Amino acid sequence: MKKGITYLDLFSGIGGFALGLEKSGVKIKHHFFSEIDPYAIKLYQQKFPKAKGLGDVATIKSFSELGHIDLITFGFPCQDLSIAGKGKGFDGTRSSLFYEATRIVRETKPTHFIFENVKGLLSHDNGRTFEKVLQEIADIGLYDCEWQLVNTKWFLPQNRERIYFIGHLRGKSGPKVFPITASSVEASGVSRQYANTITTRYGTGVSNGAYVAESQLVQKTKRNSQGTRINSIFGNSTCLTASSGGLGKHTGLYAVRAILTPDRIKKRQNGRRVKDIGEPAFTLTTQDRHGIIIPAEMDDCPQFKGLAVRKLTPLECERLQGFPDGWTAGFSDNQRYKMLGNAVSVPLPTLIFNRLYS
Repeated sequence: MKKGITYLDLFSGIGGFALGLEKSGVKIKHHFFSEIDPYAIKLYQQKFPKAKGLGDVATIKSFSELGHIDLITFGFPCQDLSIAGKGKGFDGTRSSLFYEATRIVRETKPTHFIFENVKGLLSHDNGRTFEKVLQEIADIGLYDCEWQLVNTKWFLPQNRERIYFIGHLRGKSGPKVFPITASSVEASGVSRQYANTITTRYGTGVSNGAYVAESQLVQKTKRNSQGTRINSIFGNSTCLTASSGGLGKHTGLYAVRAILTPDRIKKRQNGRRVKDIGEPAFTLTTQDRHGIIIPAEMDDCPQFKGLAVRKLTPLECERLQGFPDGWTAGFSDNQRYKMLGNAVSVPLPTLIFNRLYS
């Protein structure tokens, strides 16, 4: 849109939706956001200096200064819906904030609204929670809607399923966005990235992170654009890629498998604790310890003796979520892990906005 849009970003976090909008080439004329985490607010204002903060979503009562809103996005808290949470659904204090978002949609009547949440929104309480979502939006009476469960593994090597829901104001022309498929991602021009998923939980105070099994000694390779890769169990890992190293050269991470919490034999995620070679990583949480293992047939390689497990760095987590390197720099590691864990992965909103405003 050449003239620019008026955009309101609720539960804005560190700007996953906003960055996706920017990457899609859409011009923002007036930019507003709502967030309560002080660290996320500070970062958001650094990255989007023209955006005006509106504070807590529950306290937004006046909309006269906003004018007509073209787009509202929100990823309302998912802890009461996810398998890692306590399963309270909309009876929980966090996920019930969905109704604050729909209140603002009802009051402002944006041309489009988009929200993102965990897969559990569809199945919670045998589907009755999602029925409440549909009924709430139907009661507004102004929107034609579409939604889809999508998987971030189409962009990033992770099994991270999220529902994206789009409301189109009736009487306003606009293209249909869904379905999105793996093949459409390849043709979209939104580049694939290679990383894992990150999730977190509010209120735990526990740093989030993944763990990577790595060799104490690896070699350089002339064709390796990432330099020395991992040269110590205490060093920083490069961005993990599907093509790291080669079986014939032993130069980095090879044909490896993800393992869930190695020291807890009974630990499972969807009934599994070890992935096959080439499969995306497990969904990472603060409750589990994640790593990768070297296949048995490579045990005779001296480079893989003395494997260690180390936590992913904040830089790697930025890459996991599709943010530019250094997006969260300047904050403590604990805050960086938390903010990145709560973020919306950037590639999916980018593709959605490419289609919505094409």
